[in-house]
Amino acid sequence: MPQLSLYLDQPSMDLLRTRSEQAHVSLSKYAAALIQQDEARTQWPAGYWENVYGSIADEALTAPSELDPGLDDEAVFDWN
Repeated sequence: MPQLSLYLDQPSMDLLRTRSEQAHVSLSKYAAALIQQDEARTQWPAGYWENVYGSIADEALTAPSELDPGLDDEAVFDWN
């Protein structure tokens, strides 16, 4: 199993120990669970796009058949 060395300040280490003891798991298992929870928060839930795409049945939200070429003009911003 791979190993990881961490350098933590004392308050962070104390918190890690306290939380792992409260969870009744080793420091390693607690740290691994934190990493896995963080990874899970950065992903879309399973089936998200399949359930969202096309779910609004509002005709006003359809793309126009032809776009105005004038919309492609260069935008100039005066930041002064």
